Amino acid sequence: MMFASDLDGTLIYSKRRFGEETLNVSVRNVEVYNGREISFMTEKAIALLRKLSDEMMFVPVTTRTIEQYNRVSLFHEEIRPTYAITCNGGVVLKDGHIDTHWQDYIRTKIDGSTASVDDVKRKIEETADASWLKSIRVVERFFVYLIIEPPLSAEWINHYSQWAAAHGWAFSIQGRKVYFIPTFINKWDAVNYVAKKEGKQTVYTAGDSNLDVCLIEQAEFGLIPRHGEAAAKFGHLGLTQKTGILASEEIIEAILSKRLQLTPGIR
Repeated sequence: MMFASDLDGTLIYSKRRFGEETLNVSVRNVEVYNGREISFMTEKAIALLRKLSDEMMFVPVTTRTIEQYNRVSLFHEEIRPTYAITCNGGVVLKDGHIDTHWQDYIRTKIDGSTASVDDVKRKIEETADASWLKSIRVVERFFVYLIIEPPLSAEWINHYSQWAAAHGWAFSIQGRKVYFIPTFINKWDAVNYVAKKEGKQTVYTAGDSNLDVCLIEQAEFGLIPRHGEAAAKFGHLGLTQKTGILASEEIIEAILSKRLQLTPGIR
């Protein structure tokens, strides 16, 4: 069995995404950046995740870059996953090192794609409005994301989502970040690669954004946090009851419960 989960907004949370009803909950910092504590989990969620990682393979799956993933101290100091998937599936790490077979596969797909990172960046530069676009960033030549403020209007969202779909790219809005990612760089394909490599026939998943929907759809069982971007259109696939940082606890408890159901004799 394997549990592959998104991080931000699913397992780990910034303070602004804590949600309500957390005043009496013990919370621990799991990431520091430029001297600031920026990501957290409840103590209960950490304990549950430690138990889960002892009982099955746990694979963090994130849109973060390798550098950004490595900032999460929990995964270096306390829970040490053998595999991690970064760059939305563009990179598979094993014991902290890039899996070259997967990297070669992704590079081949990039070379044969109909729209390049440069094409997408050019499209944005030619059409974006300075009133909301704060910056454009290219991640490892894999994808593009924007920092925006204020939020995009429905007109802009429709324009870019339709353009992206027509060129084989996915479009996702996550707070102040807007992602343009080739459809062949996705979390599920990378998770499936690891599962097959390690002989894991049962895969459980969790994720909050539209970029995580492929994980939820393809897995044996998956959950979307009720507060997540994906909840609006894909809530029928499986939703938590709790929101905010407490959803992390519910997700891990649900996966542990699934393991008990599939493993007779375990108490």
